[in-house]
Amino acid sequence: MAANRVSLGRGTQGQASGGSKRPEPFRVLTRTRRGIARIRPIGDVDIGTVERIREQIEQCTAAGAKRVVLDLRGATFLDSTGLDLVLEADANSRADGWQFGLTGGPTRLQRVFDLTGCRARLPFLTAAQLAALLDAPDDAA
Repeated sequence: MAANRVSLGRGTQGQASGGSKRPEPFRVLTRTRRGIARIRPIGDVDIGTVERIREQIEQCTAAGAKRVVLDLRGATFLDSTGLDLVLEADANSRADGWQFGLTGGPTRLQRVFDLTGCRARLPFLTAAQLAALLDAPDDAA
């Protein structure tokens, strides 16, 4: 259902006038390196897609990832279910002994974390910090 939605204010590629460009289909890219899983949703993170991200987080931690980074740079929208997923992952990481981090997305996504007061309590990483983690020697990660 999310693929049929057209909104100019959310960064999708659709056009309200019925133009030829359509939003790209949602997908989740996952890469694990040195025990660090980077999960990168591309498209809207909402009630229709959040379960696919949750499944990736669960698969990565079940496979032994010691750290999971949710990279939101490719996300175009984040609704309350997306925010709930982030808070759930953060809580689960502390309860289950793995580390969680976030790489911030576009300004409109970051605003969700600001308006809800969550930004200060979540472990945000810069792109440079993420790159350093992924490129760190095995004993430093």
